[in-house]
Amino acid sequence: MKNRGLLQMSAIAIVAFFIHGCAGSDRVNGNDTTISQTQTMGGDAKEEPAEINYDEMFESIGNTKQFDIVALANSNQNLTTFVNLIEKADITDVLKSKGPFTVFIPTNKAFDHLSKTELEQLLQPENKVRLIKVLQAHILPNKVYATDFKDAQRIKTADNKRINVQVSPDKTVTIGGARIVKPNVEVSNGIVHIVDDVIMATEATQN
Repeated sequence: MKNRGLLQMSAIAIVAFFIHGCAGSDRVNGNDTTISQTQTMGGDAKEEPAEINYDEMFESIGNTKQFDIVALANSNQNLTTFVNLIEKADITDVLKSKGPFTVFIPTNKAFDHLSKTELEQLLQPENKVRLIKVLQAHILPNKVYATDFKDAQRIKTADNKRINVQVSPDKTVTIGGARIVKPNVEVSNGIVHIVDDVIMATEATQN
């Protein structure tokens, strides 16, 4: 019961930071940007079509601005793993709140890049801290468009790691090893970028 209470208190603090912690510019400035800790990811992968037409990904729902981040993810069968993970982690209320947030949502296929053992370990209650560190790499507490990212930019995490950003000559953005395949999906509480891998942070001392 004590541990559960601490996790609930942490979730409240996380929501407070996300809502109030970036009360400045909505854009990324310079080569270093900071993201805060959030809570966890967890869930079971489901099948998805072999090929995804990213251009038509949200066509059936019309104006995406009428949906929050969670509702948008719920609208597409290729994002069911992400939905299941945030539900099991009790983070849905955070991603339904006012924001603004930028969320990088991996497709179901992206989560296949984690081994079955890795995913199962992350889902264990005793590994909740590890889950926090995985999910925090996918959430920025402000509104960031794909064009705001700069090549060689570094995003700092709350645990003093970094996420490296690469921008190719054709303006494709890769963040923490995950390529943005559907950028700049506007939602009521921020921006969603669909990515093709799970974002990974590296030690800040690494080059």
